Amino acid sequence: MRNALYCCDNPIDGATNMSLLDIFLDKVTEADLNNLISTCVPESPTIDYKRDTYGNSEGDKREFLADVSSFANTIGGDIVIGIDEAGGLPTAVKPLTGDIDAEVRRLESIALSGIEPRLTNLRIRSVPVAGGHAIIVRVPRSFVPPHRVIAQNSNRFYARAGTKKYEPNVEQLRHLFTDAPHVLERIRSFQADRLVKITVGETPTPLGPLGKVVLHVIPLPSFADGRMADIVSQLAKGGHVPCPLDEVGFSSNYAVNLDGYLSYSVGPPGARLAYAQFFRNGAIEGVGELRSDDNVNSCFITRDLTNLIMSRVRLYLDVLRAYDLGLPVYIFLSLCNATRVVYRYADASGVGCHDSRPLSREIVSVPEIYIDDFNVDVIDVMRPAFTTLWNAVGFLSCNRYDDLARWKSSNPYALTW
Repeated sequence: MRNALYCCDNPIDGATNMSLLDIFLDKVTEADLNNLISTCVPESPTIDYKRDTYGNSEGDKREFLADVSSFANTIGGDIVIGIDEAGGLPTAVKPLTGDIDAEVRRLESIALSGIEPRLTNLRIRSVPVAGGHAIIVRVPRSFVPPHRVIAQNSNRFYARAGTKKYEPNVEQLRHLFTDAPHVLERIRSFQADRLVKITVGETPTPLGPLGKVVLHVIPLPSFADGRMADIVSQLAKGGHVPCPLDEVGFSSNYAVNLDGYLSYSVGPPGARLAYAQFFRNGAIEGVGELRSDDNVNSCFITRDLTNLIMSRVRLYLDVLRAYDLGLPVYIFLSLCNATRVVYRYADASGVGCHDSRPLSREIVSVPEIYIDDFNVDVIDVMRPAFTTLWNAVGFLSCNRYDDLARWKSSNPYALTW
């Protein structure tokens, strides 16, 4: 049997479809790199091998930026630095030595300053191998293309076809500029369809007919390339689980269904119910029943609603990151069965309370929130959604923010304060 450090004479069947992209970047090991060699995985639109790291001359930097932007402008991929190749086939691991952390930071700095618009989800990681390290530059497909190389005033665009990068012509650039909005429309269509189904009672677990709050957290990459996340098997291994949109805090049950994985609250008879559906396409849908005093009208209260939404947005983003489902992510806040939903607020004395006018429409959906970093300040990014919802009931802004748009609670993700 051939040594793993030497490539076989011909790629095995299916090798051209293999890559590192199916492995979470933080989980890639030396064994995975050797597997590329032993199974003769050739260079392709999603993988490129480099024996040596990029130099520090201006030409070397431009070459690195061209490689990175070509992946971002096409379908994404990995640049594996520290693997020798011959004719596009990997032949041996050639470990990099020296200060590997400094080299990772150098490459990150070059990419940060040399590509426009900036690639916010580019990741570069070193992998320990015998004798040193390899470096993987993971370039996700961009959904705000095209990106251009601006180092040394080059102002050039690149894309990738097969194993080579090229400069797209005018027609190809036009396609790059117009493709991303089509993906967003698919996401909006999915979310709108889900709101209709929730409103008419087509939910994965039965809910009542009164008002409901709905939160969708949707990764754009899965809607662009049609990927289906293997969430069921991953959850079976003890992975992250999106909790129901339940402000009461009941215990939860879990189930597998046609759409993916479901968690739903279990409370006493008559209690408000909630669920979280983790779809196979990576979208997370959280739904919870609003409070009702008479089983006819529903209401929401500032503290309860905002604390619940903040905590679940943070949780759902962490779930998407754990499954490496990619960026950007769109967040949608909505109300269903909202015709008789009101906002309940305290009067000036702080003793009594008042109800706003009813929303008077079955579905209320505020404009989506765009997220391009899993470490965002959720308080800040969700403020426009809360402002719009409060506008809908006749208020200028959500009263959890002060006049300087600062959050009024020291613990925004807690369910109580």
